[in-house]
Amino acid sequence: MNIKEYIKEQRLITDGAMGTYYEEKYSEDTVIAEKENLKNPEQIKEIHLEYLRAGARLIRTNTFAANTMFLADMQEVKETVRAGYEIAKEAVTAFQAENGKEIPVFIGADLGPIYDLDHQDYDNVLQEYKEICDTFLSCGADCFVFETQSDFTYIEPVTAYIKEKSDAFILVQFAFDKSGYTRSGLSMQRVAVEASEMENVDAYGFNCELDSTHMYQFMKNLKFSSDKFVSALPNAGYPYTLRGKTIYSNNASYYAEKMKDIAALGTDILGGCCGTTPEYIALLSGELQDVPKAAKKIENVVTQEVTRTPSIFEEKLSHGEKAYIVELDPPFSEDASKVMKGAEDLRKCNVDLITLSDSPMARARMDAGQLAVKIQQKTGVAVMPHISCRDRNVIALRAGLLGMHMNDVRHFLIVTGDPVSRADRERVTSVFDFNSIKLMQYVKEMNLEVFAQEPVYYGGALNYHGANPDAIIERMKRKAEAGCGYFLTQPVYTEEDVERLTYIKEHIDTKIMCGIMPLVSYKNAMFVKNEMPGIHVSDEIVNRYREDMTREEAEEVAIELSVEIAAKLYDIADGFYFMTPFNRTGLIARIIEAIRQEEERR
Repeated sequence: MNIKEYIKEQRLITDGAMGTYYEEKYSEDTVIAEKENLKNPEQIKEIHLEYLRAGARLIRTNTFAANTMFLADMQEVKETVRAGYEIAKEAVTAFQAENGKEIPVFIGADLGPIYDLDHQDYDNVLQEYKEICDTFLSCGADCFVFETQSDFTYIEPVTAYIKEKSDAFILVQFAFDKSGYTRSGLSMQRVAVEASEMENVDAYGFNCELDSTHMYQFMKNLKFSSDKFVSALPNAGYPYTLRGKTIYSNNASYYAEKMKDIAALGTDILGGCCGTTPEYIALLSGELQDVPKAAKKIENVVTQEVTRTPSIFEEKLSHGEKAYIVELDPPFSEDASKVMKGAEDLRKCNVDLITLSDSPMARARMDAGQLAVKIQQKTGVAVMPHISCRDRNVIALRAGLLGMHMNDVRHFLIVTGDPVSRADRERVTSVFDFNSIKLMQYVKEMNLEVFAQEPVYYGGALNYHGANPDAIIERMKRKAEAGCGYFLTQPVYTEEDVERLTYIKEHIDTKIMCGIMPLVSYKNAMFVKNEMPGIHVSDEIVNRYREDMTREEAEEVAIELSVEIAAKLYDIADGFYFMTPFNRTGLIARIIEAIRQEEERR
């Protein structure tokens, strides 16, 4: 009997946790249990046997963390995977020798998430998944279990790769927090719908992070759009830390009772994740032994389309009109009076959007989101705060987005963020749960569900100076796929800058707001030329300033240069993005007026 036939006839009980149970049983210290495949294979085999004797009929290989995030290199990964599969086979052989070969037992080739730690290495991560799958296939694996996933980024290509080589059964499981979302922002309902539609996925489900109670609360509200097999493998509960060791309360009886409720929803595959032990699986198996398998309630799930009432800025971009964005820097202190006056100046010159930087150069300034709310409420001008991934984890980022949305902020510029300086690293910690692309994907998911009635409109930064323009374009395409609607560039000064942006514009269909940062003195021009990497200020531009210029004379040169740059960019720019030097919003207003006058003459 193969695994599909088995599940059609009866529920499939899986094993419980390997890692946490190994620590409890054999180790006083936190260990990477997967390394024990090579060091202590008999101990791993004994745990498999305990789960089989407890009633599990699907055991997962001890390979969840068998990847280069935890092991030295791919050679060690492959050796660990091969050893893990062989140990599982030996455990099945021993169990069937004890109880008879007629008892069907299945082995799941277990794969945990491999995170893109460098935030730009998709191809290498995908290749690692494929090599691990090839190793399992060479061992004879005919069932794969992907666990604790947060999105479908690698699931689609990896499952297709497996199905090209084998008719293996594939179970994909996702982890959700207590608010019902994965770390990538997918809801349980969204996962259920998308997984149901995936041709190469035979079963989908939910594991880890949630306890049995919360998993049941989320699953009971699910609408199943097909009869595809569904799994539920919650944690034993929520852990606490004692003397540096993670501990789960022993609540096996309660867990088994709640799993009976989950089974009644039509769940086909049931087992345990972190903190569960053979005792949990034995009680689960006993609780369900005489309970008939329930049918799922199949419903037609209608996906709600995203609708948006466009802002003036958004309408201008969609209609091919030039848009004007002006950046202001939040203050270092609690006094926002200068910024508020600057915002009022910009309102009077009819800018389309004010944008606020989020502690650039990793120097703490007033919170951009909260300042955005105040400016927008006081002036009526739409404000776009920058959202940096550097300082906030996923919980804080989500909380901030929810709060700003409540206060009618609908525009965001999503950036990875400048790193903390070397001198500060001992006392200041960077977070980087996301990079800009990952956060864009997260916000895209929020637009589909949380913000479905009033989605937000977000853009990204364009550093066009990289050595390989085609690589820059590919990264822009990934951002566009993640919902990025437009790009703001670094300041443009030279013909080479214009040529590079022209090439980029010709190779990607997107909106580009070209950056203009006026140079307000000879000293300022020299500083930008020599102290700001990636910004190209030519000697010709510097020579248009004199050291003995008055402020008024220098500003006239700044206006002339800015208008000249805008003219060179006019055919490729969808709008202009002005960086305000030293809070001189009056200067920016004059430049915008001069550029608009040039537009009228065209």
